[in-house]
Amino acid sequence: MIITSSMELFSVVVLKERLEDVTSRLLHLGIFHPVDIRHVEKELSELSSYEIDREYAQLDGLDSRLKGSLKKIDIPLIQKKEIKNYSLDSIDAILNELELRINPFLNQKEDLCSELETKNSILNQLKAYPLFPLRRDSVYSFLEVSLGRVAENNISVIERSLKDIPYVLYPIKKEEDKIAALFIGLRRDKVYIDRVLKDISWEKADYPKDAGKVSKDVEGRILAEIDAINRKRTEIIGLIKKIGEEYHEKLSDINLFIKLKKSLLETKKYLCITEKTAVLSGWIPREEKENVIKEIKKIDNECYLETKEAEKVDISKDEIPVRYRHPGFMRPFELLIDSYGMPRYGTIDPTIFVAISFLIMFGAMFGDIGHGIVLCIVSMFLKKGKNEKLKQASSLMIYCGFSSLVFGALYGSFFGKEFHGAWIKPMENIMEIFRWSVMFGMVFITVGVILNIINALRDRDYLKAIFDKAGLIGGIVYWTAIGFFTKMLMAKEKASPIYLIVIASGFILFFLKPFIEALLKKEKQNGFVTMMESTIDMLEIGMSYLANTVSFIRIAAFALAHTGLFFAIFELSDIVDSGNTLGHMISFLVVILGNVLIIFLEGLVVTIQSLRLNYYEFFSKFFVLGKNTYKPVKI
Repeated sequence: MIITSSMELFSVVVLKERLEDVTSRLLHLGIFHPVDIRHVEKELSELSSYEIDREYAQLDGLDSRLKGSLKKIDIPLIQKKEIKNYSLDSIDAILNELELRINPFLNQKEDLCSELETKNSILNQLKAYPLFPLRRDSVYSFLEVSLGRVAENNISVIERSLKDIPYVLYPIKKEEDKIAALFIGLRRDKVYIDRVLKDISWEKADYPKDAGKVSKDVEGRILAEIDAINRKRTEIIGLIKKIGEEYHEKLSDINLFIKLKKSLLETKKYLCITEKTAVLSGWIPREEKENVIKEIKKIDNECYLETKEAEKVDISKDEIPVRYRHPGFMRPFELLIDSYGMPRYGTIDPTIFVAISFLIMFGAMFGDIGHGIVLCIVSMFLKKGKNEKLKQASSLMIYCGFSSLVFGALYGSFFGKEFHGAWIKPMENIMEIFRWSVMFGMVFITVGVILNIINALRDRDYLKAIFDKAGLIGGIVYWTAIGFFTKMLMAKEKASPIYLIVIASGFILFFLKPFIEALLKKEKQNGFVTMMESTIDMLEIGMSYLANTVSFIRIAAFALAHTGLFFAIFELSDIVDSGNTLGHMISFLVVILGNVLIIFLEGLVVTIQSLRLNYYEFFSKFFVLGKNTYKPVKI
């Protein structure tokens, strides 16, 4: 848990005809992180790569069509475990058959939706403005309305000519061989409408006296047409779903098959091939090595397998993927690490240290039982979401709420109302809370120095372990300086000269560091430049340790600020309380809103400060950034 998983470079050489089975087995295991072996073993750099572009493009096209069809039929996939085999041609044929059957209905549905939208627009315009009396410069923004007479036998001509244009033709009455009618169309089609009406000898007429009744009749007719369109659309949607249900199982099988094939191709792009064989390489956790070998041998007992410890592979450790080894309750804290960067392979995994320090610092700066309970409740609600990152963040907030609750009990605070706590009250023990904050910082910085020494020893970089600013000498000088100033300032005793001798010796060694390195590595140095660099380094080391330690005072400062905000809120609530019922209500509202403000605003600030102390004061001592995250291929 303190060190990331040890990795093995796993390579398998198989005949091409067995490649699909072996690759599928590795996918099912879900622990294989593929890599191009030509970038690892230089002697294999002449091998050819496996071409996947054409096949992947075919699969991608089929996948897009499948997703499009599923969206159209609006049926969820069946979750399946068994994978059925299909050829790409058979998938294409099934999708073609489905599309051939549903496309006519989809086109009808689209036409009906368009017609429905137009009818609703016309209806909304008619409802917004009275239909009569109507002038040529009417208030209708996009309707073309005309009252007139037309020969009865020309009604069918209008229907044929305007079949592709939305309109309403409402017959009012029959006058001998002609029909008096109201025509409503869209203004955008005015030119074409005018031409058609002219061709059929449309005679414009004056508006009747009972125009209001006509208006209501037109609206009623449009509503009837909308109802008919909705019924037809519902019927077509039902037919589409019925067809979809016939293909439901097949589409679910095809979806799983395409996922498998695409994952296989994602893995195969790392393949190297010869005339008859293929070489597949990748990283696996060391503890899974025996299981992987056993599973591959089940598939192809004649294949050639080779494993090599990551430490023995001739590549930079930056290129080796990093895999955490955390129990479930620790995983939310991975968010804090990943937001800074991935630790390099073979170095200390700081998650456990960050989990402890982050919660202590957050609780110390945000200590209140009530606020802790609120954080826990809100986090439990957010945890019900489906997003995995949100779930992790919610779990982290629950831990923060619990830490706040614990420190609230230690401080004796419940929504700002104080009681006898188990430890101290920050406002009544200001120097004490400052002292504990600085002491915590000293311990935390020392842990960072120790981790840096361990990282250097693991890398066999003994010069770094000793001479680095966060190395052995730096740690000794730091604690010697702490002892010296504690004696001088706190205990008010005369410090022994040994303190100054140790500190001076440490800085002399820091000054000589470049010369010692040059001597051991047999390199030439520019004496004057090296002396200047050493002098600057000495000053930087002294200032950085002092700044890092003093920075932890912010823990005490924010703990006091938290209490101070409560004091301000209660003072304000007393000021607005006029003694009557309304005054009591306003005072209570001030307290509620004040607590909400503290929870959200100061909670955010405290989170940032806790992260800052980890990133800048702790990680700066030992953290080595990596480049490659462990991403095993899976179905």
